[in-house]
Amino acid sequence: MLISFLASASTLLAQAPVVSYGAELERLASASVSASGAAWAIDLTMQADNADAGLPSSFRRWWACTISGWNSASAQTFNVRVLNAGYTDVILPVWRLRNVGSASFGPWQRVPLSALPTVSGSTHRFTLPVPAGTSALQLAKFFPFGVSDKDVWLAQVQATAGPRLRRVLNLGTSLLGRAIELLELSDPATPDRFKRRAWIHSGIHPSESTSYFAVQGLVEFLLSSDSRARVLLADAIVDLVPMANPDGVFLGNYRTNAASVNLEEQWAAPYGSAVPEIVALRTAIEQRMGTPASPGPNPIEVLLNLHSSHNVTYPFHFRHSANASFDLVANRSGVIPSVNALETRWIDALRARSPFANLGTTQSSSCGSPTRPFVECMCHDRWTIQPSWPAPVMAITLEGTYARGPVGTSWSTPDDYRQLGHEMGLALVDHLGLLPGLYAEPQSSGCVGAPSFHARAFGPSLARSIELRGAGLTPGGLGALVLGNSPLGLPLPPFGCTLDRVPDLSFAVVADAQGEVRLAFPYPPLPAFALDAQLLHLRDLAGSPAFFTSPLQRLHLVPAF
Repeated sequence: MLISFLASASTLLAQAPVVSYGAELERLASASVSASGAAWAIDLTMQADNADAGLPSSFRRWWACTISGWNSASAQTFNVRVLNAGYTDVILPVWRLRNVGSASFGPWQRVPLSALPTVSGSTHRFTLPVPAGTSALQLAKFFPFGVSDKDVWLAQVQATAGPRLRRVLNLGTSLLGRAIELLELSDPATPDRFKRRAWIHSGIHPSESTSYFAVQGLVEFLLSSDSRARVLLADAIVDLVPMANPDGVFLGNYRTNAASVNLEEQWAAPYGSAVPEIVALRTAIEQRMGTPASPGPNPIEVLLNLHSSHNVTYPFHFRHSANASFDLVANRSGVIPSVNALETRWIDALRARSPFANLGTTQSSSCGSPTRPFVECMCHDRWTIQPSWPAPVMAITLEGTYARGPVGTSWSTPDDYRQLGHEMGLALVDHLGLLPGLYAEPQSSGCVGAPSFHARAFGPSLARSIELRGAGLTPGGLGALVLGNSPLGLPLPPFGCTLDRVPDLSFAVVADAQGEVRLAFPYPPLPAFALDAQLLHLRDLAGSPAFFTSPLQRLHLVPAF
């Protein structure tokens, strides 16, 4: 009898679930499993980033693990306690299951609603009904997004993007040597010298994963066939840093890098920071902005700092309070009123495009006065408030949440935040004043020494204009802008240049001292049109007149969206 009992007990123990952690994204201090009647009691004890006991409780906000080893032939019940948590809001966890005979896990999804945790102090309790045939599961506080996920996604984007993804830059490496990439998106058919610039970065706080999904959705929109994306990339350069803190992500940290540094706080004195992640971002921003004495050719006009937040139901912005008496020394709270107005314009644009964002309530920020530890403050203090700076920077934090989705009765998913990213793209078009718009597609290669050409629509809704601009002409040189749709192919000397269309409309132009021409005329009362255009430049070569032409451009006027 004793031998039979011991054999039975040994079999039972062999079938007890085993909790493992320490792989990518997985962070716990400890775990224990014990039998509890017909169920299993599983305790998961949280720890701060990097197991750093010197960090406050608010840094104990991420947990994830793998559970396996039970008898998969029958359904199981896991009574889970998450202990030593540094957050108190109720969050429905996520899991993904691996079935018997499968080598891989299924997709991440929220656990059943019946497993909604109850919270008492720093303990979160919930009961997981594990279906029969499940051989293992992975469990996490919220939808994870790891360095490996980012790498797979980035490879897919590079393989399918086409020319609008102009390059992927390595801005530098993290403390542990992981790459910090930047995606630069713009339409190569339009010259950069006329373009605006937006900068978006995510993952300063590594496990705030709503930010990664929003970036995925934004990139998907920018590379889509949507005419509004074409308009945006014809007139703007969009820089995206998809994961600013890869070490923290890999290690399963919530708020810090591998050295327990909260990167966001480094913006209080970014030029005194030696933290490699901040050095990489700071250097890239500085390269694009230039200095107050010498602004860059395409300085950043919009900067979005993407995060995730606890204890809030829906996505929201931190808008910086307006301070008409702002002074870097004596009155360092908030921002100058014009920046507050730009932030309001951006918030209104995203609310108008996104039912999800429209559910959120905007919160006010002093920009962390007096230390001002945010990238928005750096942009405001270093560039915007300088008298010589050409245009204010609209820099703002957008926070996702771990709670509800756009339908308030359901819990949010990664797809909800990818859709928010799509809507961020539409809001960028609106905020930059590109609706409705014009974009140009090259139809031929032009000829040697060809000028560049650009088209855009601008102005208030009742007084919009079309602006056609060219560059690369001889300063003070003569030229003509020709528009028409009927093929011609008339040879022009001396390098095989041709006048490709019968001129239905033509305009004489004179280049300015920078070799640029600009022509504006009223926006036609049409819902849409496509028209071919060429810029001809008369240049004198050794006393002989010679025509050079821009690449033939197909101008598309897109309808109001």
